[in-house]
Amino acid sequence: MKLGSKTFLYSVIISLIMGIVIFSYMIFLMPSMYMDYKGKQNLQNSRTAMEYFKEHESLKSTGIGDSTMLGIVVPKHGYSIKVTGAGFDGHVEFTSPSAKMLIDKIRAVDENDAKNSKALFREFKPVLSSILSENTGEIKKNFKIDINLEGNSAQFEAKGRKLHYFSGGIGIGEFSVQSRYSGTSYTYFVGVTNKGDNTLIMANSVMTPTAKEILPVLYGSMPMLALFMIILAFGVSAIYSKKIVEPIKKLSMDAEKRMYSSSDNLAPLEISGKDEIADLTAALNLLYEKQAQAVNELEEENKRKEVYMRATSHQLKTPIAASMLLVDGMIGNIGKFGNRDIYLPEVKSQLKEMMSIIDETSNINGIADNNEIEPIEMMSLCREIIGKNRINADLKGIAIQLEASGGDICWRSNTMMLKKILENLVTNGINHTKENGSVKVTVEKTRITVFNQPGHIEETIVENIFEPFVTSVEAEGSERNKGHGLGLYIAKYFAGKLGMELSGENVQDGVEFVLEKRGSDD
Repeated sequence: MKLGSKTFLYSVIISLIMGIVIFSYMIFLMPSMYMDYKGKQNLQNSRTAMEYFKEHESLKSTGIGDSTMLGIVVPKHGYSIKVTGAGFDGHVEFTSPSAKMLIDKIRAVDENDAKNSKALFREFKPVLSSILSENTGEIKKNFKIDINLEGNSAQFEAKGRKLHYFSGGIGIGEFSVQSRYSGTSYTYFVGVTNKGDNTLIMANSVMTPTAKEILPVLYGSMPMLALFMIILAFGVSAIYSKKIVEPIKKLSMDAEKRMYSSSDNLAPLEISGKDEIADLTAALNLLYEKQAQAVNELEEENKRKEVYMRATSHQLKTPIAASMLLVDGMIGNIGKFGNRDIYLPEVKSQLKEMMSIIDETSNINGIADNNEIEPIEMMSLCREIIGKNRINADLKGIAIQLEASGGDICWRSNTMMLKKILENLVTNGINHTKENGSVKVTVEKTRITVFNQPGHIEETIVENIFEPFVTSVEAEGSERNKGHGLGLYIAKYFAGKLGMELSGENVQDGVEFVLEKRGSDD
């Protein structure tokens, strides 16, 4: 399965799981949480209305908007009470003995009586029955009523009761009932408080939501919600998977392009964002850059080896041809070449030159394979090299000087390569300096200078002095100083391998070669 399909599938699964969690929450937790919230809200509304009632002795303009609230203000004396609601205020005077008894009992209720609601109800029940009988009798005078009640005719069943006490002497009783027929639940709040000599009573009834009432609404909305969740899940998953996979596809396509074309012709990948894919893109750009650099270096190295091998082959042709000519002459006893005592040493000289070229070729590859870097004490290394060349210098009466600018100078480099570079520069200076001349080696912190005088590089070869087998006309004419033109080439090659710069030029009446480090050792 491709990454895009996997990402899409995983996103859909996660979205569906989240949808199931949300639906489960809506079905199992939301109804009870909503019921609890509404219960607390209804109690708070009753408390607010009771506080307003106590302050104004009226429920008119409470702002709660509950039309079922009803309040009465019972004075300390008399039987005329104030009746108030959300939209009215009025007075009612009780004249019947039972009604007056009810008012007296209300005045006599204290906090301790209110806490025992069952006993209080039993105490008020006879009075309420008496009031009901009195009013029923009056009704029967004017109406003939025949109602047959069988069994338990009570419509509501008590479910629970609570008493709440708040600051300011406000007490609220909470009574829950449920219809035996419809299952609808109601909550009745009865608040009692005192203001001066007056007793304030407020009654408020609200419909209490139940899970049975809420769940059908949720079930009815589930198909639409499920469809919406599925569409949303698939849509978001498709967008998300595309956003994840698209950059990876670009990386893959770019990698394929680089497989079949030169990296030099391709621009770096565009980095967008700050996520892990952007980090991967930056890492690939760096990798491609390093890879292109390595390929270029390899191409240059192969080109150098090709040029070097061609030059070596060409250079070997001359001594081989000369040796063949001399040997054929001696074998055939032709003319002067028949004198073996004279020309056998010449053949040996040609063979030695060929061996020297082959040895130099082997040394280049052997030393170049050693990449070990270590600290090198430069003055000690230069003294060692000068010591090896002291005899050749003395034969020509050449004075060799060694100077240092500063104290101990230490370079971090490859000892074998650096030693070969300096050996070739010093040897070249001795070979191309006239008798009784001088060679001066100056060691500095970042550069080494080899200066020989008198000496001069012909203008015809000054641009190609570091090419293989390039020699001066003067050197070719001198048998003792004759070389095969590989010394400076090897020095230049090793300098490049070490990350150094080697240059040479004519200076006044001498020649100066400078080996300079690039950057620092850190």
